[in-house]
Amino acid sequence: MDVNHNQRTVESKANAKKIAWEIDMLSSGHWDMFQRKYREFWEHAKQISKMFKTMKLFREDREQLWDKLSNICDDVKRKQNSERENRKFKSEQHRNSIISEIERARPCSLFGLDPPNVDEMKALNQVLRGASKMLSKYKSEMYGEHKQECFERIQEMRKVHDAWWESLKQQRSKRHEDFQARVRANLERNYERHRKATGALESCRRHADELRDKIASAWNNDWKDKAYVWLSETEDKIRDIEQSVERIEKWIREDEEKLR
Repeated sequence: MDVNHNQRTVESKANAKKIAWEIDMLSSGHWDMFQRKYREFWEHAKQISKMFKTMKLFREDREQLWDKLSNICDDVKRKQNSERENRKFKSEQHRNSIISEIERARPCSLFGLDPPNVDEMKALNQVLRGASKMLSKYKSEMYGEHKQECFERIQEMRKVHDAWWESLKQQRSKRHEDFQARVRANLERNYERHRKATGALESCRRHADELRDKIASAWNNDWKDKAYVWLSETEDKIRDIEQSVERIEKWIREDEEKLR
């Protein structure tokens, strides 16, 4: 009887030491740098709890060890809940900041203002890219639903940007077509000016040649003097028309270059 009692005593004390050692390991272990690895901690705590059911212990040892385990678990649970609350608060902060940045990237025209131009859209695109970078930076500190919401809002804003880019593309195409139409109309006017000017130039040159022929064959000096004046005036007019033709030809070259 005494032998059996002594054996149970030795076994119970050995069990108590083993459980005490596991509890100490539970308390000091399961860390990754400064972050508690909660899943491993609670798995270990569950294993220790099973040891109380399967191992023989003296009542006093059982109560002391169980109290120690319970206190450690309660303390870790409080810290875990506190961290969870802090993480939720931080996640909401990040979510609000990211969504605010996403909304800052929204193109709009209000109160009669012109819609964004290409440079402004490029700037808004940079703002949206900044929001996406914020999500990548803080995603490890955010809850899944907050990350998903931000991701979806970014995707929606990208679609808005795509629609604006398409609108700008169409506007630019329309402006280009209008510009080309104006250039062609201007060309037609200048072609007509050139036709009239060259016609007038040829007429003046013929008139000048006629005056020179008449002057060469004229015998009346008074008439010759008048004819020289007429010739001088005609030559001045020819020079003016030639300059005008050169200007018109320059305008035509410029407009033709615009259409290439």
